[in-house]
Amino acid sequence: YPYKVATYAKQMIIRESNVTERSLVTRCNLINSVRSDNNPHGFIMEAFEIVENRDIRVIDRWKN
Repeated sequence: YPYKVATYAKQMIIRESNVTERSLVTRCNLINSVRSDNNPHGFIMEAFEIVENRDIRVIDRWKN
């Protein structure tokens, strides 16, 4: 405690002209809090940090 959390995500953005694959890595600490309708899990994120947010690749969709 506090709990250390890291998230790893990939996103595909599909457009008419291309497809972009993106990478997102974040980390933060979770501290206990009172549960409520607005916070059903009972945690608060603290020291949120974006470690990586970048394009992995872009694929052109135009036909030759």
